[in-house]
Amino acid sequence: MAEIAGSGPVTGRAPSSSSHLRLADEFFLVAHNHDADTIVPRLHDTGIELGLAGALLAELVLDRRLEIADGRVIVFDPSPPGDQLAASMLRDIVTEPPHSIRVWLEYLSQDARDKVGSRLHVAGHLAQVRLRKWWGGPALLYRAVNAEQALIPEVRLHDLLARPHPGMQLAKISMDHKLMQDVTLAALAHSTGLLSALLWYHGPHRARSQLDEMRRALPAPLLELAKQTEAAVGDAVLGRRR
Repeated sequence: MAEIAGSGPVTGRAPSSSSHLRLADEFFLVAHNHDADTIVPRLHDTGIELGLAGALLAELVLDRRLEIADGRVIVFDPSPPGDQLAASMLRDIVTEPPHSIRVWLEYLSQDARDKVGSRLHVAGHLAQVRLRKWWGGPALLYRAVNAEQALIPEVRLHDLLARPHPGMQLAKISMDHKLMQDVTLAALAHSTGLLSALLWYHGPHRARSQLDEMRRALPAPLLELAKQTEAAVGDAVLGRRR
């Protein structure tokens, strides 16, 4: 149990309406509930951490910096992207020989939560809230600076999966960067078990059926990342039960 020592943020600035959310930022936001004084996870730690790791790798695929070949992460373009976290991660990958997706998922998941949370904080989407634990010692959590803005990725997922899109041509998914990011976010939410928590009152079975069609239209590297993330989460959960 923790006691909130103050309702105001330690630091944080209001995000501009044009602030761009990258894929891992969106996964972080949809993986947490924003109704309380601080954000509350909707998923177990393993799912969030591996989901964020998969999203970070997918960001670099979307940036055309990485490719996936024979289950391994391959550098396609070593030039740093504009995002500081993505550039730092790409530097790590460039200095290593090609490793499997699973190796990178497990490595990146170790601190993905802290790094993506910090990126959202620096961008002004999350504020830090200082807590005082009853057993002593400080703690630091986050809350959304603007809860309505924090819910935008979740609203887009609902719009994408909870209603039919008769005019959508699936072939366009691989040609529309934002739609490709949305479908990848939905795929990672499914891979980690988050989708059911998000769409329980919209009929998750129907949403999964619609997502299955959309996933097949994703570029192969993004689809493979989603599949490997799902396998990593499943193995981790089974490992804890043994």
